[in-house]
Parts: sequence; structure tokens; C-alpha cells
Amino acid sequence: MSFVKNLIKSRAPDQTVFTFSDLNHSIDTYSGAKLKSALKYAVQKNDLIRVSRGVYSLSSNYSKQEFGNKYRSPSYVSLYTILVEAGIVFQPYLSIYLVTNRSEEVEVDGQKYVYRKIKNGILLNTLGISHAGHVSKATIERALCDKLYLDGDEHFDNLRPIDWKVMLKLNEQVYQNAVISSFITKHAPHENT
Repeated sequence: MSFVKNLIKSRAPDQTVFTFSDLNHSIDTYSGAKLKSALKYAVQKNDLIRVSRGVYSLSSNYSKQEFGNKYRSPSYVSLYTILVEAGIVFQPYLSIYLVTNRSEEVEVDGQKYVYRKIKNGILLNTLGISHAGHVSKATIERALCDKLYLDGDEHFDNLRPIDWKVMLKLNEQVYQNAVISSFITKHAPHENT
């Protein structure tokens, strides 16, 4: 059976992006030099797309957010990407924003990825991070806390979707940040905190 057929058979149904490490662990008969050779051949035959160094996809219609997580790990989608999706910020941001352990901006396959550095103690705390398929994403409250923690207080267009008790819990258990505390005090309806 060919490498690509093995990959299709062994992958999770919703997985669209594969790192070299993913492939090394998921297809038993291919590892090391044999895996490198199979990848090179599959890319040459257009059976596999090399999205970036060490990251591959079966089609050009892969999840950009999943790629963002795979390109820089550990990471999770947050900040403006989540705040725009949730209607907290009305201005569209076309870049995908992620939180990780190193700040970097990259453009891959026409998509800009903005990685923001945060302390490991915050990055590795999973409170307020969901895992939908193969994408790690901040909840609305976690994304707002990340934004306040990294950039300080600012104006947000719509705070109605915020669960203030969750914001308070995140700040107490993850951030312990005075800017976030002040923001909650200023904006949360008092009966909700």
C-alpha cells in the first residue's frame, strides 16, 4: 500500500495538517529516512502538499488555524482571531493570532500568522482553552484576558457575550493580573462577579 493511502487510512477524520512527527508516529511502516523519501516522492507526485518545512497536507483546503497550531507548538488561537469571531471586536483582522512561547510573524501560503509570547505558566495552563478537532483555541474570556495581559486596557466594541465569572476565575487561577482585575471591576455588572 502506498504511503499516501496509509496516511489517509491512519489519520483522524478531521485532521488536515500533519507534521513530520505526526507522520513518524502514525504510520508504522515509515520512519526516519524511509519517511523522508516517501514524503519527497508524494510531494513530487502532487499527492501531498508541503505547506511549510516539516508540515504537510493532503489538499490545499487545510485548516489555517490547525496549521497555526502545528507550525509553532505549544500554541493556541487567541486574541483578535477569537475576539472577532465572538463579536467582541467589530474590525476585521485577517491575520490569525496565536499565543505561544516566542513572538513571531510569518506568512505561509498567503496567510499571515501572528504569534505572541506569553509566560510558560500561562501558556501551559489549559483553563479556558478548548480543543475542537485538531485546533486549540481560547474561549472568549481567555482571549480577552490574553489581550489585556499582553497589551493593557483598551476599548472593545461589545462585551455582552463575556461571562464575567469565568473572567474572574481565569484571572485568579491563571493570570493574577492587576490590569485584568481593574477591567473586570470597571466593566462587569456587579451582580455577575
